[in-house]
This record gives sequence, C-alpha cells and structure tokens, in this order.
Amino acid sequence: MSKSYIDILEEQLAIDYDCTVEEVRGSVGVFRPLKKNSKARKIGTESTLLKIAVYKQKLLVMAQEEILDWCRKNFAHRCGAWLSEPENLIAINNKLQEYGQKLADTHHHYLPAKNFPVMEKRFDLKWYEKEELEVFRGDGRFWEALLFDEDIPDMLAVCAMDGDTILGLASVTRNCDYLWEIGVNVTNEGKGKGVGSYVTAAMKEEMLKRGIVPTYSTVESHIKSQRVAFRAGFEPMFYELFSE
Repeated sequence: MSKSYIDILEEQLAIDYDCTVEEVRGSVGVFRPLKKNSKARKIGTESTLLKIAVYKQKLLVMAQEEILDWCRKNFAHRCGAWLSEPENLIAINNKLQEYGQKLADTHHHYLPAKNFPVMEKRFDLKWYEKEELEVFRGDGRFWEALLFDEDIPDMLAVCAMDGDTILGLASVTRNCDYLWEIGVNVTNEGKGKGVGSYVTAAMKEEMLKRGIVPTYSTVESHIKSQRVAFRAGFEPMFYELFSE
C-alpha cells in the first residue's frame, strides 16, 4: 500500500465533505452545503440534513443551507474537540427538530495503529467470502456485524471456532472504495474469552493484505467496544455525527 492510512482517510474526508485534502489537513473549519457524491461514504440516509466530522480538532460540516448558516454562526470559531459536550449536542438536536429531524448517531472512528504486533493464534478461524455470507442471513447473533444492505454490502467475514461452534464473527462492509468498516458480534459461547478483539484483529490484517484500509467505529458510551478496538490494534482518528 503506497499511501499511508492517514493519507487515504484524508482523501476520503475531502470527498465526503466536498473540500480539498489541504482543507482537511488545515486548521480552519470547513462548511459546505449538502451535495451528493457517489464516492462519499454512506452516512445516514437519503433524507439526512446534517453531518459533522471532527478531525484534528476542527469541524467538517455538510448541511442544508439554513442549518449550515446556523452551524457557522455557532461553531465556526470554536474548537471542534468540544463538539460532543451535552450543551452542543442538545443545541444541534433542537435545531434539527425545526426541520423534522434529530441526531441519529455519534461515533468515534478508528484506523489501524502503527507497529501493532500481530496477535498470537488463540482460536481456529473460518473465512466466508462475499458470495458465501448468505448462510448467515436471518441469524440474530450477528445483527451488528452483518448488515445485508445493498448500499453498503458485506464483503467478507471471519469466525472464531471451537470445533463446529461459532464463538464470534467479524465482518467488513464496503461503504466507499478504500475504507471498509469492521463490525463484530460475540456469541454466548464466546463471551469473556477475548474473541471480539481476536476476530477484529484477524479481519484488520486480512484487509491490509488485500490493499484495503479497515476502519472501526463505536459510540462514545460503548466502552467495551472501544476496548475491542484498542486490543485489536486500532486507534481513534475522528468523530462524526449525522441526522435523520
């Protein structure tokens, strides 16, 4: 992979927020009107009116014009690092309600950490390519890992096995060309054994071998999921919210 993970992330954020890579790397916030781009990550739904990323303590904002003007007025000269403070999220949500929407999600996003050692083998692994994933459709154990959504298709899955018993599953979905997101579920049989971080790390390593940068995301209050990310060799890179 000739480009660094950061380079690829910054190029994608530039696409997502209709700006240049230089603006993404700079210190000044970016505010853009809503614009569709087939190369952008699939964030929210067709009706989403606002999305905001915090990268390097600055804001990248894309919104409907009226909401965009409000965001500029209220946040253009403030440090993005504090966006998730309750008073800010409440203010954003109240503004969205004027347009019949609300905050739908707030996430930390992670990229692979540099020089993280490969995990020692602890479980047998079983891999499922895209065309083999149908066997899991309707399996309620893996509702977070496998989406079965045509717009963000599941591309690959890996299971930690104990004989014929699945202990946990990590999958990766394609929501843009070069950043694919990992999801993970651990079964009752696998709980408390470190399965989640193990299959997540296995998927991370496989994606890097295939020339794809894997990402991981979770909400601020999901400490257990954050611990999975750290143990699997990921580090936090940006924060993002959107409306619905």
